[in-house]
Amino acid sequence: MPIISRIGHLHPAQWAYVMVVLVVAGDGFLTDSTAVILVAALLAVPSSLAAVPAYYLAYGLLAQVPGANPSSSSGSSSCTTAGECTTSTSGDLADWFAVTADVLGILALTAAALLNMLLLQALLTARRQRRDRTAGARP
Repeated sequence: MPIISRIGHLHPAQWAYVMVVLVVAGDGFLTDSTAVILVAALLAVPSSLAAVPAYYLAYGLLAQVPGANPSSSSGSSSCTTAGECTTSTSGDLADWFAVTADVLGILALTAAALLNMLLLQALLTARRQRRDRTAGARP
């Protein structure tokens, strides 16, 4: 059965698991919380063992785009006696890069959770078919 049609056969509990990983990963990437991202990755094991290195590979390739991820950042700030401050920075992380990296991370961990459920469903189906064959072969 094609993978796309298998996705439609997931049980509500399996979809709930995928959604939990999606929400936890989203929270982790949007708040830049390494601990929360790690929890999402742990929830998505074993597929996250491939998804996390794939994410970092994509991140590294994306960082090669000129202006995406500068190697240094500098800035200055000054305030008047009235308390008005102005700040100038250069070399900051490009907004499009940060957003794209976060989206890629969320998608990678969510895809890992979905793959876990598809693999589980395939394993259970194979086990059920094997059991039915052996039960049908008995006199």
